[in-house]
Amino acid sequence: MSSPSSVSTPLSSWWNNMSLSGYYATISTPSTSNFSWGFDGYTKQNIVPSQGMSTAAGYTEDITVAGSLLKDKISGLYESLIRKETPLTGCGYGEDGRIAMMVDKVYLVDRLGAHENLLGTVHVTTTHIIFRAEDGSKELWLANGLIASVERGSLTAAGCILIIRCKHFQVISLLISRDKACQDLYETLVHASKPVNVSELLAFENREINEDSKTWKRLDWSAEMRRQEIPQDQWMESDINSDYQICDTYPDRLWFPTSANTAVLMGSCRFRSRGRLPALTYYHKSTGAALCRCAQPLTGFSARCVEDEKLMELIGKANTNSENLFLVDTRPRVNAMVNKVQGKGFEDERNYSNMRFHFFDIENIHVMRNSQAKLLDAVTKCKDVTEYWKTMETSGWLKHIRAVIECALFLAESISRGTSCVVHCSDGWDRTSQTVALCQLLLDPYYRTIHGFQVLIEKDWLGFGHKFDDRCGHVGALNDEAAKEVSPIFSQFLDCVWQIMQQRPRAFQFNERYLIEMHENVYSCQFGTFIGNCDKDRRDLNVAKRTKSLWNWMDLRHDDYINPFYAPTSHSALFGFGYPRSSFPRLQPRERIDDLTMTAIEHVGVLESHVAQLRIKLAELRSQIGISGQTSSNMIDSGTSSATEEFKNMTISHPLEISSPIPFLERANSQESGVMESSMCSDESISKYQLKWQPLRGATRCSNIACRGEFSSTIDRRIHCHRCGLIFCRRCVHVTSDQRERLCDKCD
Repeated sequence: MSSPSSVSTPLSSWWNNMSLSGYYATISTPSTSNFSWGFDGYTKQNIVPSQGMSTAAGYTEDITVAGSLLKDKISGLYESLIRKETPLTGCGYGEDGRIAMMVDKVYLVDRLGAHENLLGTVHVTTTHIIFRAEDGSKELWLANGLIASVERGSLTAAGCILIIRCKHFQVISLLISRDKACQDLYETLVHASKPVNVSELLAFENREINEDSKTWKRLDWSAEMRRQEIPQDQWMESDINSDYQICDTYPDRLWFPTSANTAVLMGSCRFRSRGRLPALTYYHKSTGAALCRCAQPLTGFSARCVEDEKLMELIGKANTNSENLFLVDTRPRVNAMVNKVQGKGFEDERNYSNMRFHFFDIENIHVMRNSQAKLLDAVTKCKDVTEYWKTMETSGWLKHIRAVIECALFLAESISRGTSCVVHCSDGWDRTSQTVALCQLLLDPYYRTIHGFQVLIEKDWLGFGHKFDDRCGHVGALNDEAAKEVSPIFSQFLDCVWQIMQQRPRAFQFNERYLIEMHENVYSCQFGTFIGNCDKDRRDLNVAKRTKSLWNWMDLRHDDYINPFYAPTSHSALFGFGYPRSSFPRLQPRERIDDLTMTAIEHVGVLESHVAQLRIKLAELRSQIGISGQTSSNMIDSGTSSATEEFKNMTISHPLEISSPIPFLERANSQESGVMESSMCSDESISKYQLKWQPLRGATRCSNIACRGEFSSTIDRRIHCHRCGLIFCRRCVHVTSDQRERLCDKCD
C-alpha cells in the first residue's frame, strides 16, 4: 500500500500546493519517510524496527502513519471549506490574520535565572513572532526583520533549546519539549528572517498609507544649503547627476566649486571608485572651511588624473581664509596599500598642490562584524563582571568606537581652524559616513536637535548612499559573499553619538531612547525610511507612497525623546572627549535619570496649573463675598462676615503648604451660607489632582485592569495620568482636546 503523500489525487495536489502568503510557500508537512505521527499528536523521530519487531507490525505502522496523515489533511480541507474559525482567526496577525505556525507548551527561558520560566504559545505570522504566556502575564512581539540568527541546541531530557539572536541585540531563549516541533519552528524562523525580495519586507505590508508625501522625508537639499549659508560665488549646485546619470549611489543634487566645469567633474568621476567624486556636504560659515566626501581613487601604483587634481585644488581655493586642504583617508595605511594591487588605493600627495594626507586606523566592515559578535558574547554569555570586561576588551569594540570619534574630532578641529577637508575610505559609504556625520554633529548645534539629527541622517547616510539593505541584512543573503556584506556600521555610529551624549549631556535635545528606537526600527523594516541601498533604490521602490515614514511615527512620540537637561546655548562646538566607557544602552538596560526628571517636571507642571486654577477660584470667591457684603448689610450674620475677615487675614506662602481645611471654605458649603453655589468649591474640584504620583520604579504593568500590558524594559515609556497619578501604557491614555491634560479612560 503506497503512502497517501505519493498518490496523485486532487486532495494531495491541493495539499502539496497549499501555501501561505508572503515567503512561507516552502512550509509544508514533512515527509513520512522519517517520522511517525500518531493520533495523539506525539512525534517519534527516526523509528527503526528492532530485531523482535515483525514485518506485520511494520506494515501496521505504515497504515497508521498513512491514516493519520490522511485524516489530518481531510480535516484541514474540511475546515477550510466550511470556514471554521480558529482561536487565532482575525486576531490581526500578519496581513490576513493567518499564521505560518503555532507551537504550544513552549517555555520562555530567562538566561540569568532572575525570573521563572514562562509557559506559553509561540505564533509565527507573516510579519512577527509572538510569544503569549498561558497565564496572560507576558506577551512578546518581535518583527521577523529583527531576527539575525536562530540557533538550535541539542535535545535534552527537558527538551530542545532554541536561541533567537536579534539585530538590535536582544536574545530570546525558548525551551520546547518536542524535538520535531523545535525543528519545525527553527526552519520556519530561518525562512521568516530571510525574505528573498525587498518588496516582501514588513514596510510594504501596510495597506493604509495616509501620510503626506511632503512630510515623509526631512531633508530639503536647497533649504539645508541655505541654512548653512553657502556662498553662491564660491559653491554652485550642479545637475551633473540629474536622474542619477553619473553615479547611482549619490544624490541627484550635488554642490561643487563654481570654477569646476563639466570636463573637470566628469574626469574626476571616472577616476574615483563607483564614480563617487568629491562633493560638498557641509560648509562652516564661521571659518569658510568646507567638508567634502568621495571614494578612493583608481590610482593603482602610478595612475593619476589631472581633472581630479584640479578639482581638489578648486576645493581648497573655495576657502578664502586658507587654500590648504586636508585629505583624510579613514582606512589603515596597510589596507590602502593592499587596494593598490586591485587598481585602487590612495592619492599621491606629490601630485596635489597645497594638500596634506592623513590616515586613520578605522577597520573595515569584516573586523567590525566580528567585533560586534564578541561584544554580544560578553553581554549574553559571561557569568561574572571579570569575565565580562575581559571579553569586552577582547572584542575591541570600544577601541573601534574611539578610532571613529578621534577621526571626527580631527575633522571638526581642522574645519573650526579654517582648513577644508576631503574624506574618503574605500567606496565612501561606510567609514566616510560615520566620520563626516559625527564631525557635523560636533560642529553644528542644529544637528544635535531631534529634527536636525534626522536631516543629518538623510543627508549623509541615506542621501550619499550607505547600503542599508546590505549592511543591515534586510534581504536574506543568497550566498556567503552576500552574507559578508552585513556589518554594524550604523549601529556603531549611534554608539559613537551615545558616547558623546554621556560626556556632553546638555548639548543634545534628544535622549538615548531616541537612539535606541531608531536603531531598532532601522532593522525591523516596519518603515520604509531605511529600505534601499541609495536614494535611487528608494525612488524605484516608490517607498514614499508605499510605506510609512519613521520620522512621522517618531513625531507622534516627540515627548518620549526630550532630554530634560538640554541647554541650547550651553555648547556651540564639542571638543575634548575622554575614552569611551561602556557599550550602547540597549546592551545595558537600566533606570534612566532623564525619565525620572521628565516625570518630576511634568508632575510639577500639572500641580502648578492646578494651583493657578485654585487661585482663580479664590479670587472669584473674594469678589462674590465683597458684592454680597455691600448688598446685604442688614442681613443676619450667616458666617459671611467672619469668613471675609478670615480670608483677608489668611496668609499662604504656597497653596500646597495648606495642611488643614480653611474654615471659610467649609462654611461656604454649608446651608446657612447663601452666597454661592457649592460646586465652585466642591471637593472634586479641589482634590481631583493627586499630590503623589505612582513611582516609575517597580511599575511593570499598565494600571488599566482591562489592559495590564507589560513594560518589558526601561525603554518602554511609562505614562502618568495627570489626575489619578497612575502609570499607563500609551494605548490607555489620551490627550484632551485642549491639549492641556493627559488622562486615562477612567479619569476622562
